[in-house]
Amino acid sequence: AKAIHSFLGWEQEFFILKADLYRKRPDLVNCGRTLIGKLPTRNQQAELNYFAPVPEKVEKVLNNVQAAMLKLGVPMAVLHNEVACAQHEMSPIYCHSTFSCDNNVLFMEVLEREAEKLGLHALLHEKPFAGIN
Repeated sequence: AKAIHSFLGWEQEFFILKADLYRKRPDLVNCGRTLIGKLPTRNQQAELNYFAPVPEKVEKVLNNVQAAMLKLGVPMAVLHNEVACAQHEMSPIYCHSTFSCDNNVLFMEVLEREAEKLGLHALLHEKPFAGIN
């Protein structure tokens, strides 16, 4: 072999919250996760999960992000709910590893910007809520 080509396909999981509720939690604002408070009553709720429809406002964010990423040359292949309430995922079509890493950082910036435009906040911490997922 004369060369090895490495490809990478990432998936970004995130939570979408109402921005005003997010700003009321100093632990979320400063740490990106909860540090105080009690566990949810049933730990992980099941009202919004993999198979439920994406909430309308969140769907608008996801579609806006998908369109913005396509304009930047990064086609997104997947967008859907995840297991926990308010948790979602987007993934691009895989590409060379070096480009893929840059695309992930770009995606996070675009997601935060598009969520903010609609009065929402994207939490990129993988486990921001104790006892959930």
